[in-house]
Amino acid sequence: MYSKYRIKELKDELRKRGASLRGKKADLVDRLEFYDQNFNFGRSENTDNDDPKMQLPLGETYRDINSNTILPPLDKTMIRHYLCYTQKKIDTAMQLYETRHLLMARASVVGDNTFIKGYCRKTMKSLQYEVDILINKNGNPEASQCECPAGSGTNALCKHVAVLLFGIENMVREKLLLLQEVCTQKLQQFNVPSKPYTGSPVKAEKFYRRKRNIIFEPYSLKNIDRVNYNTRFSNLILGFWNSRMPLKQLYEPANPYALINDHTYTNMNPEEQFLKEMKLNKITKEEADLIQNNTIGQSECPDWHKYRQVRLTASNFHTICNLKPKTMAKYASEVINKKEFKSRATSHGLLNEKIALRKYAVEYDLLIKPCGIFISLERPYLAASPDGLLSTETIIEIKCPYASRYQTIDPTSTPYLELINGILTLKKTSPYYYQVQGQLYCSGRSYCNVVIYTYKNLKVVYVEKDNYFISSMLAKLDCFYNNYFKCALLENHVYFNYCKSFIK
Repeated sequence: MYSKYRIKELKDELRKRGASLRGKKADLVDRLEFYDQNFNFGRSENTDNDDPKMQLPLGETYRDINSNTILPPLDKTMIRHYLCYTQKKIDTAMQLYETRHLLMARASVVGDNTFIKGYCRKTMKSLQYEVDILINKNGNPEASQCECPAGSGTNALCKHVAVLLFGIENMVREKLLLLQEVCTQKLQQFNVPSKPYTGSPVKAEKFYRRKRNIIFEPYSLKNIDRVNYNTRFSNLILGFWNSRMPLKQLYEPANPYALINDHTYTNMNPEEQFLKEMKLNKITKEEADLIQNNTIGQSECPDWHKYRQVRLTASNFHTICNLKPKTMAKYASEVINKKEFKSRATSHGLLNEKIALRKYAVEYDLLIKPCGIFISLERPYLAASPDGLLSTETIIEIKCPYASRYQTIDPTSTPYLELINGILTLKKTSPYYYQVQGQLYCSGRSYCNVVIYTYKNLKVVYVEKDNYFISSMLAKLDCFYNNYFKCALLENHVYFNYCKSFIK
């Protein structure tokens, strides 16, 4: 419904409902749909200050720009001083203008000032933004605005403003304005003759000729021992396990399960060897402390990814504890083969996590130490990575909610919080409560300070270790690991996803 609205119409509708006007068009559409689903959240007044707008003349005063239009003496030096662009950004904006992203340009003269209105096409999508620029009689741009997210306010410096400025500069200098061409402005192409072939004729003796009556039999088939030959050839093929030759598809892959079922005389089978090397069955306190110190960089440390890949981490505890039985096997495989996920919310969290931690330390005058991954001594297949350590008993966890980044922190803007006796607390049903309790269990600490940061303010929620909740959570995690996750680990790292249909 709202996807057909223009940005101005979307903002007008949001303004009526007292909603935020920030974000791209997709954000505005989603926000309107959320307000429809939740009956406007009971709000009737605007809670977000709108960006200032330029005072524009009436639309009837604008005239199309042509070679006879008198324009201020705008040049590229003035454009560079106004935009403060690097040479790379200027080249990008010039390229957009030369590729005819400008749809229209009109001018209106009011006293000594000239108002320029244009429409610029978006780079990747079939959308267009309205751009307004105020130029004084000396040719200096004084104000500008654009409908795009980066063009709010009266001093917009987005690339759409740059495209319109370069168009006006080109009109002043060469009396030429490059606008988008429609199909009727181009010459028809259906009867244009094809390019003639100018090469010399190919001689007949160079043509390919099929060879006939050739008998090639280096060894008589009747002299080949087919049974022994096939067995020997199969062994040779299976020996080159990393080869991709098409001939390998004629034979079944080697059965890694036979190594465990038949070779029972070994001291340790491949399954036990893998679990021992990954320290999933047993780990000492010294080893756990060494791993924690060596992975302090967390996502920037390769070992941090290595230890997380074969373990259940605290960020997944809520999902695992609420899985249905029929989806557990599939989710275990997804955790092991997890692909990197990026979104605006995750990028926002990564960018602001260090800012929030630094602001929290300065505001409360604290010394926060960085940390790596904590592996549980009782259950080495469980791990957690807090955002910092405050003392021997307290850990720090940072949350930067993307949806409420421009709002104050309260239970309305942050749904995983609630007020109990006037104190802001973390809901026990939220995924973050599972994560925090998992971090407390794996790190052996008793308290966690959850720091919630938005552009408006910063709040600290204090969480204590809940042993009853942890015992209930561990029972579900043990069941998931022993019945599904460990099997998926062995299938992926020991058996190399060998298809069991080949086992006879």
